[in-house]
Amino acid sequence: MLWLVMLLGAATGLLGTRRHRRTAARMGDRLFPGRLSVYGARSRFPAAGGAEVMFRVTDDPDAVVRLRVYRAEPEEDELRKAVADALDRARTWRGLDAAFRAGGYEVYALGNVVAEPWIAADPRNGTVDDLLTRIAACLTRWSGATPTTVLIAHPDLVAGLKDRDPSAPTLLRVTARRRLAALSGQRPYYRAWFDWRDGVPVPGSGRLDLVRPFDDSQRFAAAVEASAAAWLAEAVPEATVCSATGVWRLLPNRVDRVTGFVLYRDEPEPGPVYLGKHALRVTTDLDGALVGDPTVLPHVREGRGRLHLPAL
Repeated sequence: MLWLVMLLGAATGLLGTRRHRRTAARMGDRLFPGRLSVYGARSRFPAAGGAEVMFRVTDDPDAVVRLRVYRAEPEEDELRKAVADALDRARTWRGLDAAFRAGGYEVYALGNVVAEPWIAADPRNGTVDDLLTRIAACLTRWSGATPTTVLIAHPDLVAGLKDRDPSAPTLLRVTARRRLAALSGQRPYYRAWFDWRDGVPVPGSGRLDLVRPFDDSQRFAAAVEASAAAWLAEAVPEATVCSATGVWRLLPNRVDRVTGFVLYRDEPEPGPVYLGKHALRVTTDLDGALVGDPTVLPHVREGRGRLHLPAL
């Protein structure tokens, strides 16, 4: 019976979306004659009611206007505001794109509008600091700069990117879920982040993180825990590994060594989940094998309270 209800709801949503699309198109023709054309529409069922209608702007190929239609006729000010917002985002995008192109980078996608640009690079040991300096210069050059991270994919990955519709507005293409999934879901990538002051990155504050797909991160955590358990078996025989914390940092100016924490316990804890009240600070290779001896950090947690770990 549930499937029938869902099927009827989907059919109703489709009919409603077509109606909302026609309503929005008429309003667009009336308020912005010759300037707007409907690109597409999608139902907001079941998450919400109504539909989202998307317009092209004939004199701005970067802009996409998004209008949410819940009733028979939206307020005219809603469309006017949606158009103004779309044009403002398009101007911000062009500033960001120009700033990175001037620094030698193409922006392939945006994680947010307009922020979290994706670029391509292949950092190696000894080149990370230079890469961060160049990215910081791009962000400083961007007149619309706001605190944001920069995401970095391997050049081979961006070479295979394809648009479902190359004629779509730019801000629709660079924020498409398929494109973002292709960049973030197939292999590890890097995240560059900075401290910010007065709208620009603080010189020398850049850091590079390695971001792994979920399955890869699970394998890495299991390998780190196994390596830590083997070390503890010799150094602290009564200890039991509880978990790797999930917070890992690349060592400065390197891409083949990471540092982070492994929690362990050396006495019984109330279960069924063991939190661990001590930690090891470890350095590992990218496969999770220890490099050198860990540093023991005793009593980083009181009871089942919060962790008190030093900054990485």
